[in-house]
Amino acid sequence: MIEKIKCFKRGNFFTGLMATPQFWNDIQDYHLNKECLYNQIFHGQGIVPGIMEELKVSPLKKGGNLTVVIGSGFAVDKMGRSLFLYEPQARVIDYKKFKLPTIIYVVIHYNEVLDDFYQSKENPEYQGYQKKTETASVDITAKTPDNISNIELARIYLEEDENGEIKNITQPEDIVNPKANEIDTRFVNWLSSVRRGVSPYLKKYLVDVLDDTKNTASIANDAVGLPGLRELQTVALTAKMLVQCGNVAFDDILNILYPLYDINNHIIQEMLDYERTEEKRIFSTKDSFNDYRTKVHEMGDLIKYFDNKLETMDQVLRCQKDILDNIRRIIVFKKITFDDIALISYDLPRVLVVGDERYTLVEFLDFNDYETEKAHDFTKENVKDYTSSKQAFTYPDLTEVKDTVKRYTFGKISFTIRNLVKKRELLMIRRSDIFHGNYKVEVELNDEPVKKLIIDGYDSKNRWRNLSLIFEDSLIKNSIVKISFKMGEEGRDNFGKVWFYQKL
Repeated sequence: MIEKIKCFKRGNFFTGLMATPQFWNDIQDYHLNKECLYNQIFHGQGIVPGIMEELKVSPLKKGGNLTVVIGSGFAVDKMGRSLFLYEPQARVIDYKKFKLPTIIYVVIHYNEVLDDFYQSKENPEYQGYQKKTETASVDITAKTPDNISNIELARIYLEEDENGEIKNITQPEDIVNPKANEIDTRFVNWLSSVRRGVSPYLKKYLVDVLDDTKNTASIANDAVGLPGLRELQTVALTAKMLVQCGNVAFDDILNILYPLYDINNHIIQEMLDYERTEEKRIFSTKDSFNDYRTKVHEMGDLIKYFDNKLETMDQVLRCQKDILDNIRRIIVFKKITFDDIALISYDLPRVLVVGDERYTLVEFLDFNDYETEKAHDFTKENVKDYTSSKQAFTYPDLTEVKDTVKRYTFGKISFTIRNLVKKRELLMIRRSDIFHGNYKVEVELNDEPVKKLIIDGYDSKNRWRNLSLIFEDSLIKNSIVKISFKMGEEGRDNFGKVWFYQKL
């Protein structure tokens, strides 16, 4: 903390000014003191990375003496002064001068050397040094450095062997746990050098991508529950906070994005493992799964061989956005309305976002699978004209979909749905053939009439529609319910696959 700042007075020139040596020295001191204040406020103290040899301390045994070499480099002390070591310097450690065992310190401190002496030949009394060389001095001491005027470069715990000697000073085998007579740099201060900044545009773009990553991972995790998705959500949230609250440099962005690439690699494997466990190909059959894997590998190559260009960073972020789009296509569907549901021609996803509500798939009946009827206690009661056959019809988007269709004109068809969460809204979506339209189906829940499924209109050309119905949370009283479709005297009901979702 700086408690007091000396008043700064900048030189001011005018006609007739008597410019004495003190006047010119004061001008030089003004700039020096400003530089020191700037260093104190914005940099602090320590070694500046990336300058020459970074003042590295290395052992050297020469001429029978224990010697350390301090590499060239640049540091700033706590008073803000610049410490330049222009050339490497060697220092002999005379351990016999110290009371062993003890810790010795390699320290550096500011030094000025008067240089460039001048003397006038005409007037010899006019003489003096024209320059002050800013440099630094290195010492070996047993005194703990104050890190104000003396900056620690390394420390060594000196300990004699059984013969009362120290034969070698070495680099540590384990830098976090140096032993006796090894160079210890754990307590050396370092400064943060100036780094490339991030534009407001890039920062906003990065925050948006991370926010999208967090939200997509959250929804997908609710649907499937893969550990990698939860990890992706947590990492994206943490990265977003760092970007918004921290002073993130351009080079930091790559370190923020690399974990996302790494986690996406794990998610790909988790999806394949999930399929093996469930014995169903849920993800890998979709084109978006291959697109997902391709984009993850593309992002990895861009990160591994990053060329420090803004254009490449833009490509990396675009890859992440494409990855998220593929995750949504594989697991999560975009926000839709109930009108949209009726026209969806592909297999419904595991998560539906309808308006502002999210629904996750809990059960479905696929009559193309011969085990479905048995697994769901499928029964027919007093039905007439019942048939079951495979058909291929189109949706209004002209996509042809094959499905096994159940047909009947009277009576009741029932089946059991399991794995429900009690007192949570249930959404039923039923693929229906509306060739014979304009009729109503009474829907029963546990043999009690609760809803009507209305087939409004007909289409003899594009016959598939997905009809939806919501059972309020108050109706879902158990984890197992019986659903029934009941027809009266009029109409012919034709339906195929049935999906059941519950609100998240």
